[in-house]
Amino acid sequence: MAATDLVNTRWVLAQRPGQRAFDADQDCKKETAPVPALAPDEVCVKVELLSVDAFIRTMLDAEAYHGAIELGDPLPALGYGTVVAAGDDAKKHVGKRVMGMCKAQTHAVGTMGMEGFMPCMGFPGVPETASLGLLSVATGVASYVGCFKVLAPPRGGETALVSAAGGAVGSIAVQLLKTTGARVVGVAGGPKKCAFVTERLGADAAVDYKSPTFADDLDAACPDGIDFFLDNAGGDTLRVALDRINMRSRVVVCGAASQYSGNLNTGRDDKGQGGAVVGPSSYLKLSEKSSTMAGFNVMHYFSSIPLALFNLCWYHWRGKVVVHEQIEEGLDAFPGALVKLFSGGHCGKLLVRVAPSA
Repeated sequence: MAATDLVNTRWVLAQRPGQRAFDADQDCKKETAPVPALAPDEVCVKVELLSVDAFIRTMLDAEAYHGAIELGDPLPALGYGTVVAAGDDAKKHVGKRVMGMCKAQTHAVGTMGMEGFMPCMGFPGVPETASLGLLSVATGVASYVGCFKVLAPPRGGETALVSAAGGAVGSIAVQLLKTTGARVVGVAGGPKKCAFVTERLGADAAVDYKSPTFADDLDAACPDGIDFFLDNAGGDTLRVALDRINMRSRVVVCGAASQYSGNLNTGRDDKGQGGAVVGPSSYLKLSEKSSTMAGFNVMHYFSSIPLALFNLCWYHWRGKVVVHEQIEEGLDAFPGALVKLFSGGHCGKLLVRVAPSA
């Protein structure tokens, strides 16, 4: 075992949120402790940047969709940093830039490999931070697969709808779908995000799901109905959209952010069955309109990742897809950033800078 003199500061789960939103003051606490001695194959990564993603909330409940963390465990988060210490068999990795499940802490310990840390990928003309956004499997690649690989993408003249259009996945999807020649409409929460969707992302229209006239506003934005829908929200947004689909439309379920605070895991048994997710009462529209709704797990499209990364870079180089990031400063900002993710207080990809890049 290789001893270190490093000290780790981390945010750990203090209590489970249950059927409510994550509370930064009650549900986590900050701890400081020495970094433990490293096993021969382990490395210690000084964390520099963390990604704030919706899946984090799903892991805080006891019977979690993406696997539960235990009370006292660091809050999960993808991130990247630099290897600053290593066990005897992993010394060659010291100084390397790596990414993986760093968690909400200043120093992360693990092994190199598919189930641990992987070397950071660098692409010319693409900001390094994009490895947690535009070029991340959980963000940009998921958006690309949802737009182009699950069902037939929209064609010129069709109407494409994107929910949670002001968020990380949705903001990329809006820009990708614009490359097809379709008319693209985004659903977002509040005037600020709707303006972001049209003015910064280039959507043809944006609709505020928080408005009491949401259904009527969606009718006005999609006068010819909906041909393609990439859904990141679920709940009422999905229900209202299904009422407006055209013949042979395609609905791709990418996420369900409206269901992540309690509903997703409540009442699930040890086989993952049950839960209190609110499904669309208008699902029979799919039958009436001979339409298709399909979900996907991006890791089941592993063979599509290289092409997705190339095309995402290509669209970025050509100015078709612009990186939109909001970076909060310091590890202390992480719990508040997770709250902000679900309260609509950000636009684009939300990140937390833990330390300057090496």
